Amino acid sequence: MNHGRAIHPRFAAGARRQGFAPSLASEDAPAKSGAFPVWLLLTGILLIPASLNIHLAGDGLKFTPGRAAITLLLLPGLAIFLRARRRVIGSDVFLFLTAVWMIGSRIPEDGLNPSAVAAVIELFGGYILGRVYVYGPFALKRFLRIFKIVAFLVIAMAVLDPLFSANVVISIADTIVANPFYTVPQYRLGIARAVSTLEMAELYGTFCVAATSIFLFLETKPSARYLWAAFSSFGCTLALSSGPLLALIMVICFYVYDRLLGGFAWRWKLISAIFVLFLLTVFSLAAKPLSWLVSHFTLDPSTGYFRIYVFDYVAEQISARPLTGYGFGPIGDDDFLSVTTVDNVWLVCAARYGIPMIILFLLANLASFISFANGGQRDIDAFMVRAGTGFTQVIMVFVLVGLSVHFWNATWQFWAVCIGIRGSIKEWRARPRYGP
Repeated sequence: MNHGRAIHPRFAAGARRQGFAPSLASEDAPAKSGAFPVWLLLTGILLIPASLNIHLAGDGLKFTPGRAAITLLLLPGLAIFLRARRRVIGSDVFLFLTAVWMIGSRIPEDGLNPSAVAAVIELFGGYILGRVYVYGPFALKRFLRIFKIVAFLVIAMAVLDPLFSANVVISIADTIVANPFYTVPQYRLGIARAVSTLEMAELYGTFCVAATSIFLFLETKPSARYLWAAFSSFGCTLALSSGPLLALIMVICFYVYDRLLGGFAWRWKLISAIFVLFLLTVFSLAAKPLSWLVSHFTLDPSTGYFRIYVFDYVAEQISARPLTGYGFGPIGDDDFLSVTTVDNVWLVCAARYGIPMIILFLLANLASFISFANGGQRDIDAFMVRAGTGFTQVIMVFVLVGLSVHFWNATWQFWAVCIGIRGSIKEWRARPRYGP
């Protein structure tokens, strides 16, 4: 705005008009970037199994479909981001520091570790692409249209798994690239657990919960909103995984809660206070709080108790090397526990890169939606407010489910993209209400 003159909001097409601009028209240059990058990103991450990878240097350097899509789009995305003069927000800084620590923590022992570099490409690259290509209402609506098709295909293919008692899509992919570990289906309650294209039931279930939150809060038509949310919730039940099912219940309850108390700004502060009070009560009154949580919030407590046994061992090993971790080799010297699967993304990351990495990464997640300033458009555009709530829930789903699940490949990449999208929503809502 120029003082003493007419108001000229900036439009996506670059034209200026007098008066007030609707939200869909007041976006910057990245909104014009077509649907192709979003299609390529979501297809590579979610639709093509990661086992269909390309090895460029034996077993040391490989590109999964999702990693390849992120790599192809990263440099053009960075160029768009810099050209558009986008604002730097807190999550940009913390994500960058996380990436630097992941690579730097391995240099003293491993040099430039290929696995660490690959994980950083997925995390930082996915985040940047979410920031670049999904900025503003128009881009969010375009993302939703594409995401619907991708999610429908992922869930539709998952239905085949319990029907044929096999990991159908993964098995087909593994006939091309042998990877027999993922071809063996997991069973629970006598039913084959669905994995679709995402390798493990827990990973597929977490994706479905994220999809449910996206549909509930971004879809504008009530009939379509509930139809898509029901479809993705159905997909989650096919995974028969405790963590995702609990997260699904929380997402649905929070949606109902938001609808009932949408007019009260304190509603989410109340939820946060209740959550903290619940944890304080459990850890204060229960003799073994983790065991109590496992016995009350898992479908199969025996697997939960084994996880706690593993967690205790890994936490003890991390305390011996808290800054740099153990890299991608064995954790400690126990013949079994040093190489066993650790179903906790936070412990895995701490064991590989050190405790500072998970602190920086957690701060990046939180900084993508927490704001201490009053944005100019914070309460102006209802769609952007709902979108912010939806993606905040997606991030919290990954943060909380990650306490009992390790994420890699598609889910790790999709998590990064969602953090980037939530950061873009935060940036957009913090813009001055009028003017460029």
